[in-house]
Amino acid sequence: MTKRLSVTLEAEDVRTVEAFADSSSREHESLVAWASSRGIDPDGLTSEAALLRLLIRAGAESLRGGALDVAYAGLAVTLADETSDSRAARARYVERTEAKR
Repeated sequence: MTKRLSVTLEAEDVRTVEAFADSSSREHESLVAWASSRGIDPDGLTSEAALLRLLIRAGAESLRGGALDVAYAGLAVTLADETSDSRAARARYVERTEAKR
């Protein structure tokens, strides 16, 4: 399914798009490398619409990666707490068992 959207860009957005559109810029080179590494043909960057679609994909992938990083960090804290609780329970068990001897 495709959907055509109209987007109004502010001056900063226009400068950003222009930087990625300029084939001699590092931004463009980076975007082409990103697209190529994902099997997307960078030769398709001939229109502003194609460029915007690619920038949206790259931005969304980056944000999803950031969201995963946050989720993994939260999981690590949870697991660390569980490990800490397990260690404390084991220490109590050892104390009780040794006290019975």
